[in-house]
Amino acid sequence: MIAAAFSRVADRLLVADPGLVRLHTALRVALACLLTGIASIAWTAFHHQPITLVAPGILFAMVAPLFVRDARRPAWFGTLLCLYLCACVCFAAASVLSRYPLAGDAGFLVVMFVGMLAQACGPRALGCAMLGVVCFYLGLYLHPSTAYLVQSLLLSTFGPLMVTLVGRVIVPMRAAASLRLAIHTVTLRASRVLAAPGAVHLSALNEAALSLEEQLALLNPPDAETIRERTVEVEVAAGQHAFASAPAHGGAHASADVLHHAIVRLKEIAHRGHVRGASPLSVGATSAQSVASWLADLRTKLCWLPATRATTAAFLAMLIGHSLSPERWFWAVITTFVVFLGTRSRADTVYRGAQRLAGTLAGALVSVLLVAPLHDSPVLLVTAMVLCVFGWAYYILNAYAPGVFFITVLVGLVYGELGFAMGPLVELRIEEVLVGCLVSFAVAILMMPLAATRHVETRLGTVLATLREVVRLAGSTAQAPETASVMRRLDRTWHDLRIALKPLQTQRVVVWNPDIELATGSLLCCLHWARVLSDPSRRVMSSEDVSLNAVDIGAAHVDSIVARLDSLIARYSGGVAVASSARDELDERVPVTAAVDVDPAKAPALAQLDGAVAQLFDRLTQPVARTRSVFNWALRSRST
Repeated sequence: MIAAAFSRVADRLLVADPGLVRLHTALRVALACLLTGIASIAWTAFHHQPITLVAPGILFAMVAPLFVRDARRPAWFGTLLCLYLCACVCFAAASVLSRYPLAGDAGFLVVMFVGMLAQACGPRALGCAMLGVVCFYLGLYLHPSTAYLVQSLLLSTFGPLMVTLVGRVIVPMRAAASLRLAIHTVTLRASRVLAAPGAVHLSALNEAALSLEEQLALLNPPDAETIRERTVEVEVAAGQHAFASAPAHGGAHASADVLHHAIVRLKEIAHRGHVRGASPLSVGATSAQSVASWLADLRTKLCWLPATRATTAAFLAMLIGHSLSPERWFWAVITTFVVFLGTRSRADTVYRGAQRLAGTLAGALVSVLLVAPLHDSPVLLVTAMVLCVFGWAYYILNAYAPGVFFITVLVGLVYGELGFAMGPLVELRIEEVLVGCLVSFAVAILMMPLAATRHVETRLGTVLATLREVVRLAGSTAQAPETASVMRRLDRTWHDLRIALKPLQTQRVVVWNPDIELATGSLLCCLHWARVLSDPSRRVMSSEDVSLNAVDIGAAHVDSIVARLDSLIARYSGGVAVASSARDELDERVPVTAAVDVDPAKAPALAQLDGAVAQLFDRLTQPVARTRSVFNWALRSRST
């Protein structure tokens, strides 16, 4: 009974957290913070030093495990070293500049600009950006003396030591276990599709498959291709069960049997011990890149416009925040940093700001209620703090509002234990966060070049362009690895589109084109048939099965699909609308087949994809009600 209940809880955790990656990361963060705090606070108590000396080390232990994700030991320690050096340099620089207020404020803006500029350069750069910002503000807030600075830096070494102890010894990354959990997540979500076919469960299965793909890319096991092939087999069978079942002819039972068989085949890899660790051949795979190519790649990832917007908002928030509180103004500035971090449109910024406000308000209320009861119970207080750190680490990178809630409660508990009056402190924090959010909203409206609807349309254009590439490769005799790689890129662009739609689906007050949301079902169907085309397990027909008619039919479908996708890409990438006369002409046009070399075994899947793309084309290009179109156009023209 207990084992069954535990198994159900574990399965639910896996469904919510593919591979339990977030759970393990949060556990590492909580243990590293706890051990760092115990060691450093014990030292300060023994030597009768102020407890604030431990702040840099605990802060490092709280942030660093989120971004130390490397599978290879040298890369893991290299990332840890980069994060620690960045934290120490920023804390020391802020400590020196704190004697000159204007220089300190300017330095804070510079650190924010650099951090936002490098936000898309990978986990290591993003970790350095976050540690740099929080450590710089910590140095400005504490404004330590030289002796205090030296002692803090020496004590901060407990941070990387405990992160290493936890991350390499207590809760290490085990490649085989991580892959087994990621595979188990895929099978669980596929089982949900089997029980209740639908687009929601199919999208969840796709997210789990993407998470498994990230684990395969990180760990590089020797049987990675086998895992990929069987994962695609499960996705294809799940899509077939969700979209192509025909109950009147027993099609539902047949597709369910195929999906069940695919799930069993994928489970066999984990249950029979076929999953192995990282291949030693992967070591040093990136070291062969030249410095020139690395610099070129770096230039393409630098985010100049987001950095400019965030720094402008931070400057305005700094001016207003200083007028509210000379000591707590950094809450407003850091709010602008996290609100703009990773956002690409106005709706994203408003959505992130609303999440921060909601999390701050809820966390402030809970912290006020907890400070007094826990003040005289050190064990309960430490337990509550560790739980807050765990909750913050579990949610902050995936669900921002709960993450803000936990960090706000933690800040309240820390300040309450240090003897600050909670009423004025909570009121001031809410005011500073509100200032940061309002300034971010204003800057987003004035400086964001990408409106919410345009952002969604741009993501949709990327999905369509990648779908076109999949069709051109999968419809021909291209190599399977190349086709599978492009298909995974299509999955990622679909995931990005769903993220771009999320703020608009949450805030219905934003006026936007509803046809895109209505067409997501058709687009998901297109992704399914594209995945069927790219399935490496599909048999190529023998020479006696090949008919000229099959080749011509398949080529005709490829031309028809590509023509419609080209028209939609022009619409959403260049803003060119497709008139009804153009649609009629496109439907009647005879495709040219001479330049297409189609595998005849894929002609049935191409026919299904052609029908799905035709339905998508109709839904995206059908005229919208005149009043709604004029209303949308008027509001969109104001926002652009």
